[in-house]
Amino acid sequence: QAVPDRGGRLRFEQLVPGEELLSRVTSFLDDRRPLGTRLSVGPPYYQGVTVVATLHSFRAAHAERVRAEALDALYAYLDPLTGGAHREGWPFGRPLRAGEIFAALQRVPGVELVDEVLLHPADPLTGRRGDATDRIELAPSALLFPFDHRVRVIEAR
Repeated sequence: QAVPDRGGRLRFEQLVPGEELLSRVTSFLDDRRPLGTRLSVGPPYYQGVTVVATLHSFRAAHAERVRAEALDALYAYLDPLTGGAHREGWPFGRPLRAGEIFAALQRVPGVELVDEVLLHPADPLTGRRGDATDRIELAPSALLFPFDHRVRVIEAR
């Protein structure tokens, strides 16, 4: 079972099932599969994503609190197990669009304006980020894995 840290964030290694679990799942399903069918069980592919965003806060809002809550909102929305629009986990193969991130960040208390959102496909093992885009496509058996988001908050004057 993957248990998030106090900030509600998972580490990548928590999402990789061990050989024993894969073996038990395979055995369980193999006993129930129709004759003549083949079964293949393995871990999902995780597409890392890093969000880089610029926000403007309301005058009375504290920028560091807004930044912390914006980061929490990003990790919650993109969580592979409990994220997504319905909070039931990110659907396999469903692409991510920048517009969804604009909407999630606009709901953060203290945010007046979401100025910019850049999505970067990234490798969760090496941390290497790809070029910025407004849409990240996923293979049918892939899930998102959020990490290393960057949020800049510009305070109202």
